[in-house]
Amino acid sequence: MLKASPNFHKGINFIQISSLPFEQQLDFQTWIPDNCLMQLQINNITLEGCVDYQDYTYWFDFQFEQNNTLLDVSL
Repeated sequence: MLKASPNFHKGINFIQISSLPFEQQLDFQTWIPDNCLMQLQINNITLEGCVDYQDYTYWFDFQFEQNNTLLDVSL
């Protein structure tokens, strides 16, 4: 599965969890602490469930990808 690309606004690289593929949404939401969630206001639109892209990248590289690689090898 591919790593999501970041969004950028006012110096912040972020992703919105709801924009991730469903499997990643479920796994990432159980891993990320609630205090890492951000609410961003962009052009009078409120984006809920955003996280710093670095947090997502760390999770993807060291949690998600490794778990999926182990599953692929065992099949």
